[in-house]
Amino acid sequence: MDLSFDNQTSRSARLRRELRNPSMITVTLIVVGVIGIISAPFAPGWISTAQASFESLSKQDEMREASINSASVVIPSQITPWLAVQTRKMINAEGPLDWHAVSFRRGACAEENLVQLPEGKYANAIATACDDLNDIQQRYSGDCFRAASCNVSDIAKQEITATMNLVWDAFSDAGFVLPYEVIEEGLP
Repeated sequence: MDLSFDNQTSRSARLRRELRNPSMITVTLIVVGVIGIISAPFAPGWISTAQASFESLSKQDEMREASINSASVVIPSQITPWLAVQTRKMINAEGPLDWHAVSFRRGACAEENLVQLPEGKYANAIATACDDLNDIQQRYSGDCFRAASCNVSDIAKQEITATMNLVWDAFSDAGFVLPYEVIEEGLP
């Protein structure tokens, strides 16, 4: 009695045997292939969304670094213009990144930087403004929680403006002036 078995080794014969009695690897490869084919039309949208998210995170990191590094060397006459730029961003905020562009607890407003200021009305005004702006930023952060519905309230804008007016008054009383942006020519 001969129990010989004719085992063909051609590719088509091996494929036929594998499809009749598939192994776990074959089933996994087939499932992955089918999922890949079905999800292929959606891949460009997923990739563009992921790229936009990474760009947003990169922008947020750059803004945080800029807010920390921009005030590493505290020059008293430059704190008020820096605060003015940050508050202008908050007033014109179109999204959470604009509203929370800077922390009024770090950078120029950090305790170790505020103690470097000469004592007086200007230093007190800056310290008070940092506290007030941080408070405003926290209280009204719900207005700009989502980018789609970022609407800074008029009350928040008024409070920010009032705080900056006090700082500008102390700035001018301290004898500081802003540099000219336009070259004045022909004045006698």
